[in-house]
Amino acid sequence: MQDALRALNQLVADGVMGAYAIGGAVGASFYIDAMQTEDIDAFVLLPESASGLVLLTPIYEALSAQGGVIEKEYVRFGSWPLQILTDATPLLTEAIRESVDVSFHGVATRVFRAEHLCAVALQTGRAKDYLRVSLFLEQGAVEEDALNRVVERYGLEARLHKVRETF
Repeated sequence: MQDALRALNQLVADGVMGAYAIGGAVGASFYIDAMQTEDIDAFVLLPESASGLVLLTPIYEALSAQGGVIEKEYVRFGSWPLQILTDATPLLTEAIRESVDVSFHGVATRVFRAEHLCAVALQTGRAKDYLRVSLFLEQGAVEEDALNRVVERYGLEARLHKVRETF
């Protein structure tokens, strides 16, 4: 995984993308007991394009130049497939911008804050996402007032209530 994180850091340094942050199960593993996952979800802020189109080609080409192997929608570094996802919603944009600096085995990276990991999981709305939110709550890994503020900002109160009721 370190190779993928180093490659992402290089893309930011080279200006290929504005910023990134790790979300999904890998991001959650910085806060709660690790959950099984098959890939790294890297959410990116892209530079403005003249056409207004979102193009991931420069990112995939740059990752490939750093040793990544393109496989369908992933770029594989060793045994880790890396999926590049954009800031397609205001919640994701906020999550990337407010992400925190962490170190993974000596490699600097950025990870969504716990509150944003939960809000994105609620917005995605799959059963496994709700389970992840319940683990954050159960393990006391999220600051509940901060979570409530993010959830309210994005109209996710009913989904959070459902998680609290179900789990």
